[in-house]
Amino acid sequence: MNVHSRPIIFLSIGGLIFSLSGVAVAYSSMGTSAVGFYRMLLGGLALAIFAYVKKFPFQTTRKSFIYACLAGFALALDMYWWHKSIRMVGPGLGAILTNCQSFSLAIFAYFLFQERITIVYFLSLMLALVGIFLISGMGAVLHGSGALSAEYIWGVAMGLGSAVAYALCVVFIKISQQTERPTHPVVNMVILCAAATLFLLVSSLAEGESLTIPDSKNLMTLIAYGLIVQGVAWLMVSSAIPYVKTSLAGLILLSEPVGTYLIDILFFSAKPTVVALAGIALTLTGVYVGSLYGTAKVAKTS
Repeated sequence: MNVHSRPIIFLSIGGLIFSLSGVAVAYSSMGTSAVGFYRMLLGGLALAIFAYVKKFPFQTTRKSFIYACLAGFALALDMYWWHKSIRMVGPGLGAILTNCQSFSLAIFAYFLFQERITIVYFLSLMLALVGIFLISGMGAVLHGSGALSAEYIWGVAMGLGSAVAYALCVVFIKISQQTERPTHPVVNMVILCAAATLFLLVSSLAEGESLTIPDSKNLMTLIAYGLIVQGVAWLMVSSAIPYVKTSLAGLILLSEPVGTYLIDILFFSAKPTVVALAGIALTLTGVYVGSLYGTAKVAKTS
């Protein structure tokens, strides 16, 4: 592995590992908030140990700390809605819905950071919305070939809500790093994980979800979700992105929803139609083109 190929390999592996996120939630029998709690707890501990071993400075400013905590709460809300969406619509569609954060992010970028939104970005947004329309099954209803349950509609709404929450998380992370003495990114993520862990602990207790890990299957799932997805994958991707062209990074990371949907087809109950597959293609094309020609530089954090 040479110095030029290593970032691309790390980015590819990290993006594929992210595909396990929706599967982990669908596979676990624990409550949705409890699953998120263990992801952030285990992932945060792994990142804290990594930062300690690497001797990263555990120093931060008041502004960075506050916004890192806000980012953590936003990410926890993202996970809260996303996990519930996965249980209602499946991990494949759930992953695609939450990846629409690029479009929520464009709105925040325009008003908060005065970033220009191009006509290409607007057209890509429309393209992706059409794709989501087809994937979600709305097209089948219009053609009289099916009916959507209230739970399914709520699942789609929560998936889109999680995209907005994730965009807020990215905005808060960006602001937290805009200081004279920015916190080290890994340490910043440790603070974020701690705040998200607290939020998800409260939501677990409020909803009466048990934090007891019932069996070895759930234990292994949580370890994979926390240590591998939140810890290892994030470190690989964040380490690789600075050394890879933005267009290439966006293309590689879009393998996440595709990988998740394929896993949903192979191992779960998803039965995609030609319309749904066309919707996937339109959505991924829209997200990729929009990220490349719109406000891609804002959405670097994964």
